[in-house]
Amino acid sequence: MVRSYLVEHVVGRTIQSITVLDDGILEKVASERLKEALEGRKIVRMARHGKQLFLQTEGGMTMTIHLGMTGDLNFLEIEEKESRFARLLIEFEDGSRLEYEDMRKFGAVGMTLSKETFVALKRLAPDALSIGRKEFSSRVLKHHKAIKSVLLDQRIVAGIGNLYADEILFQSRVHPAFSAASMTEKELARVYREMRKVLRQSIQIKTDFSRLPPSYLLRDRSIEARCPRGHKAMQTMMVGGRTAYFCAVCQKIEH
Repeated sequence: MVRSYLVEHVVGRTIQSITVLDDGILEKVASERLKEALEGRKIVRMARHGKQLFLQTEGGMTMTIHLGMTGDLNFLEIEEKESRFARLLIEFEDGSRLEYEDMRKFGAVGMTLSKETFVALKRLAPDALSIGRKEFSSRVLKHHKAIKSVLLDQRIVAGIGNLYADEILFQSRVHPAFSAASMTEKELARVYREMRKVLRQSIQIKTDFSRLPPSYLLRDRSIEARCPRGHKAMQTMMVGGRTAYFCAVCQKIEH
């Protein structure tokens, strides 16, 4: 996903300059302090924990980036122009740039000593690809909210977005509004297995949904789409303020 994209395009490049176009996206760091700590340093590692990204520099600090709901990172060649919603630009020695764009400004850019320091201070939930099955079940069963809302809660498990929550539950044949606390161990084990499978598949295809298997709803997540298993049209409903796509035949809310 984003981490793989950044490893491919920016790891090994030296930061020549940082331009903050909107101070509102900075989290507990002044623009001058960010520039002073990171300019002139090489990016040596790209890490991730849930939706939090980390650009670690050689012998220096680590930039933290949270994309929020509408944020994105784009690598720009010399001749390419930044987007109208660009909030921060990192220019490299060869003239290429990394753009952080965010239309609604729900994301944040900051700085920390290391990924490990940041995770410890923030007390973030375990990452969806590193959490063990027993801990996953234990965390989920504590909540009476809809299972989709639980999967999206970064305080319970980190790294699952709205689209992937729908895919995980579709593949697991679990209704998005079903109470998490009412799930059986068999259902939880299936959700855990599909969570890891869906996220790994997304990383492998670099979020190009057209490359997903025909059995995935993300190939055509639209109101007109039909169930990939051959049932009727997909349904939508609001769950915890987010739109959920599901198949009423595959994902019955009753046990």
